Amino acid sequence: MERDITLEIKGVTKTYGKKTVLHPTNLEIKTGKCVAVCGGNGAGKSTLIKIITGIEKATTGSIQFHTKDKKQFSYMPDHMNFHSELTPVEVLDYYASFIGAKKEKIQEVLEKVGLWDKRNNKVGSFSKGMTQRVNLAQALLADVDLYILDEPTNGLDPFWVIQFKQILQELINKGKTVVLSSHIMRDVVEICDEIVILFEGKVKSAGTLEEIYSETGCTSLEEVFLSMVESKAS
Repeated sequence: MERDITLEIKGVTKTYGKKTVLHPTNLEIKTGKCVAVCGGNGAGKSTLIKIITGIEKATTGSIQFHTKDKKQFSYMPDHMNFHSELTPVEVLDYYASFIGAKKEKIQEVLEKVGLWDKRNNKVGSFSKGMTQRVNLAQALLADVDLYILDEPTNGLDPFWVIQFKQILQELINKGKTVVLSSHIMRDVVEICDEIVILFEGKVKSAGTLEEIYSETGCTSLEEVFLSMVESKAS
């Protein structure tokens, strides 16, 4: 198989008891693309991300990776509870020890997320946005084909949302593949090549913005989402 597909999601579902939180989901994530899984709270975004990463086990279906090193990816959770007494350097040194990243890489990623000058401060003193940037830094430590980011812009101020978009673009320019989840539609529009819209655990629409707008007759993702809510209420 040619490596034009990095990730295949086939018939994946997730149920807890009698409650289905993710209905049959089939997706192909193309190599070198940034794909956003978006929707409101409870849509199934984080569930799908956790199934992809192996944190959660799918009730049915399968996840297939087509990376150079099978199942090798970097993961940024929606939040991380770093030990408050550790510094950013200590946090990243811990993660680097698992993947064999060099000290120079730690400096590189901390500079990229604007925390090199805070490298010896305790993360317990950091704001939510700064802690999220440490979280992003640990995900950037690994040089892999696939990056999976769960609500990566949570807590970031407008300046760092812009910087995050630039970091993402750098990954894509290097041929990396990115899958991210987000409920912030305006961020998704500017970042991603393709979008998957989840609503109540179902894929309601998927494709490029142009394809989604053509399919739904809408002119913004917010309008697409509102039309789904209104359709349910009617």
